[in-house]
Amino acid sequence: MRRHFDDPRVGDAVLMTVPTDTEGVEPVRLTAAETHEALYGQGSDPQFAATVWKEVLSTALSDLAPHGTGKLPVIWLALPRLTGTVHRVCTRLRADRSDVEAEMVLALLEELAAPDAASRLSDSSLIHAARTRAWRFARDGLRDLPSTQVERIAQARAFTASDGEADTPAEEGLDVRVDRPDGPGGLRAPLRFRVRPEHLRKGVLADTDDGTRDRSTCHGPLKNRRSGRRVGTRPVRPVGGRA
Repeated sequence: MRRHFDDPRVGDAVLMTVPTDTEGVEPVRLTAAETHEALYGQGSDPQFAATVWKEVLSTALSDLAPHGTGKLPVIWLALPRLTGTVHRVCTRLRADRSDVEAEMVLALLEELAAPDAASRLSDSSLIHAARTRAWRFARDGLRDLPSTQVERIAQARAFTASDGEADTPAEEGLDVRVDRPDGPGGLRAPLRFRVRPEHLRKGVLADTDDGTRDRSTCHGPLKNRRSGRRVGTRPVRPVGGRA
């Protein structure tokens, strides 16, 4: 904000027309730099400074354009009165300076956008709102408890990688195939579905002669089952093994 108004092209383009109390004297036209000097310069007149603030606020409130710049001088001219508060808030409550300043700017803009701003707003109430917002923001931050969940996950993965097991894919599920049984009854096509290992009954997986995991179970209707005859097979293999 300061760099913006330090640009001579910007500072000379912003003009404030400040009326005087002296009868017959023309209003004073001030650039942005002259306005800043009238408020904070050596030998500034408090009465004239109050008049300047009224004109600055009036200009900001009359700027209703979505991308207007009429509110920028208010923020810039309020900064010197907020610097001390920023320092105290950051020192006592260990808040981030950029966050505190951002909250103050938001408070200024919200006050200017209030429906009754024209009837009640003054420079002192504007500064008070920004200071209150900064202290409340910093105090609310003290109640935020940091979470170490992300750090724990990262440490766990790093530990797994150090053990050489990071490249082994986790078995999140198993592909199950139920073959078509013999005979006229039962299935007409094989079934394939996915199931998590913990959902299988204990002992449902068995080692076959060729080293693969297999299990013979009955899947036909109860009335079609024959004693001693294997109705169907259900080979189970890890996910991704299918060609």
